[in-house]
Formats: sequence, structure tokens, C-alpha cells
Amino acid sequence: MNQQEFEHIFDKLTDRRKQVLQKILAGETDGDIAEAMNIGEASVRKYIERICYEFGLSNEPSDTRRYKRSDLVALFAKYKPELLTDPQSKFTKEIAENTDEDNEKIIDSILHLLLVNQPKSEDLKRLINRLSLNEQERKQIAKSFNQIGHKNYVSNDFTIAASYLELAVEFNPNYGSAHYNLGAAYEKLGNLDGAFRHYQIAIRYQNRAADAAVNNLARLHILQGNSADAVKLIEPILSRVKDDTVKVALHKNIGWAYFQQNFYHQAKKHLLICVKLENDYAPAYCLLAQVQAAQGDQESARESWQKFLEIYSHEQQLKKVRWQLPELEVWKLDAVRILHSRTN
Repeated sequence: MNQQEFEHIFDKLTDRRKQVLQKILAGETDGDIAEAMNIGEASVRKYIERICYEFGLSNEPSDTRRYKRSDLVALFAKYKPELLTDPQSKFTKEIAENTDEDNEKIIDSILHLLLVNQPKSEDLKRLINRLSLNEQERKQIAKSFNQIGHKNYVSNDFTIAASYLELAVEFNPNYGSAHYNLGAAYEKLGNLDGAFRHYQIAIRYQNRAADAAVNNLARLHILQGNSADAVKLIEPILSRVKDDTVKVALHKNIGWAYFQQNFYHQAKKHLLICVKLENDYAPAYCLLAQVQAAQGDQESARESWQKFLEIYSHEQQLKKVRWQLPELEVWKLDAVRILHSRTN
């Protein structure tokens, strides 16, 4: 579905369905809606089913209605977020006032709260942990925590990202992607023990996140001088990795590890593969420059240093990110010093 299709369906909804929809998006329960509109709760459920049907969402039996509601909220968060305006306090109050017998209402409120990306509070965390949730419910909530954590990570809000990702792995300990994301957030925050721990967990799962975790874990080993451990991690998976972004980073890191061990031929081979796969990958050029210099090819090293500076400076201007690989700043100073010394 695209924006135009969404708007067409939304405009065709009857006023009555739009009224029910707006109350759903405001986080109101079936009982709240029924009372406000002077209809029965069964009628509310029928409205929800018809609205979901109109938007092409799952029309499963009523025992999975909470997931249809969360899918509906997610759809509007994407295409019409201005309708999601209810504040966090309403949901936290609603959760606090419900009893154990009202689990479904509580979970509806939690999923709505997460899908509109409202900041979580410590009270909300404690309330969620008091619930008796089944496995599907825990996975659904963990998925929402992971999505919000990743969104904050991309925005460089690493502390907030980590707080959500910690909850994601708490609610679903077998969530490999969330372990990888939490490891990455911890790394940005300087918590290397935590990063190691969650990367190692993520590696157990056969997916893209596991391959990326191998790459990040190998890099941390290299930074600590354990290049042999890095090679042992990367070599078994290198030939089977399909994702080009991960493959480029793996070739860079194994090339770096071989360079640390003075295996210049192997290092150069992987770094050349790296720049062939991605011609504008700055880290590969600065490592290649160091390998070429170690082999006595100063002219090629100078060209690689120059290429690195051009790419890295351009990336900094475009991205203006708050966090960069720390080693790149060190290599940038090396590049400037080396190129300057050759011109004098």
C-alpha cells in the first residue's frame, strides 16, 4: 500500500467508522467506545473488523483482535501520524487502573503506546513486568521495543536506544536481532563488556544480524590486539554471507586482522576485494594504504591515503553524524601527516 491508496481507503470510510477509528487511535478500549457511542461492545468489534478489512489487514477471529488493533495503529503511524495524538499519561493511568483480569485491555494499551513511539517511563516498565503474558504477547511487545530502540539508535540517541533494547531482550531472550542492536548501542556508549556479551548471543542465530555481530565482534577483538581471534570468527562465514554491506565490512576487518599479524599479502587481497565491492568505502582505503606502505609501495600508499581523505571528508559533510568509528579519526590524522610530509 502507498500513500495514495491509503488516503483513498480512508476517505471512503463512513463517518461512523471514522469515529470508531479515531477512538481506537486514541487508545480507547472497546468498552469506552461502546459507552461513548451508545452501542454494544460486539458492535465495536464488528466495526474494527470492517475497518481492518477495508485497509487489507488481517481479519482473524476475535481472540487476536489486539494484534489487529496494533496493526491498525502501526498503519496510521506510517501514513497519518497526526491522528495519533494521545499523551503517555492516559495509557499509563489506564494500565495502572486495570486488574489482572483485564490483561487484554492492558496489552492493547501497551502496544498502542509503543507503536506511537511515546517515551517509556519507569512506571510503565514496572507495570509491564507485573503482567502474565503468553509467548506471543511477549514477542509482540519485544518487537515493538526493538523497533523503537533501533529508531533511536539511527538517530544517535544511544542511551534511549539501549533502554528500549534491554527491554526487548528481556521480553524475548531469543531475539537475535535485538541482541545485535543492543550490542551496537552498548558499543557506542563505551560499554564494551555489554557489547561483547550481546554480540556473542546474536551470533547464535542464523540471520543477517548474526553475520553483522560477527563483524562487530571481530572489530572489537582487533582493537584489543586479538587479531587471531578476529580471523577465526570471520573465516568460517565469509564465503556464505550474501549481504553486500556486511560482506564489505567482513573483508575489511579480516584484512585489518591479517595486517596486524604482518600477513601483508592476505591483508591486501581482502582489502582489494573490499574496495571492488564498494569503491567508496573509506576504512578499506586507509588500511590498504598502511599495507602498501609496509610492502614498500609508497606511491600506491599515498594514492590510497588521498582516496581515504576524500571519501571520509565527503561522508562527514553529508552525514554530520555524532559518532564515527574512533579509529577513523586516528587514521585521518595519520593521512594528513603523511601526505603533508611528502609535499614538504
